[in-house]
Amino acid sequence: MTVRKEFQNEIRYLHEQIICMGANVEKALALATDALFTNDSDLARQVIEGDDVIDEQEREIDRQCVRLIALQQPVARDLRDVTSNLKLITDLERIADHAVSISKHSLDFHSRASTAIIPTDLMKLAERTRQILRAALDSYVTRIKSKAEQTIQMEQSINDIYQELMRNLVIQMKSNPDSLEALVELILICKNFERTAAHSQNVAEWVIYYIDGRHANYLEEERNPEEGSSSEE
Repeated sequence: MTVRKEFQNEIRYLHEQIICMGANVEKALALATDALFTNDSDLARQVIEGDDVIDEQEREIDRQCVRLIALQQPVARDLRDVTSNLKLITDLERIADHAVSISKHSLDFHSRASTAIIPTDLMKLAERTRQILRAALDSYVTRIKSKAEQTIQMEQSINDIYQELMRNLVIQMKSNPDSLEALVELILICKNFERTAAHSQNVAEWVIYYIDGRHANYLEEERNPEEGSSSEE
């Protein structure tokens, strides 16, 4: 087998491992979301206990990437492939951590005797977050630049929902001080969904880096050219 053929086989296996990790991360977020809205403590604990599997997947993929760089010494597009994968799995692992945090805060929220209720917009935030993660993973599988760009653009609407939720929850904290602790749990849950969306955006940005060799913040610069020029002055 030629060196090039061996490298291609190893890269293909690496991609398969990352897709598998992505599926586990997506499942963890789905279970954490269901646990929150159905008050299912068993689902929440399943997410928490399953995090070790995802952590081990990240460590193994990290080892494979380092090994490829050390032994194969890839250049140009091949090097971008390996390095973007190395960065991307860090974001996936952090998404899994946020799913664990959502589950823990969900358990704490439901354990408190409180009149606080889960806002409808939190359901919307959770659903949009799951959508951006799914879109980010799809962009990785297909390596289609337009899909990655569309994924990145989804994050702003999610941030808008998050900001509105935070304002409303702060208002509730002032008007319903007896439910302060439960409302704090909801705020922390919202924050974890927002960070999950941000890491999902990062995944799509690493896909674009693989394709173009430049980080996707150029999209923001193209949308706001005046801001970009003023920052350089």
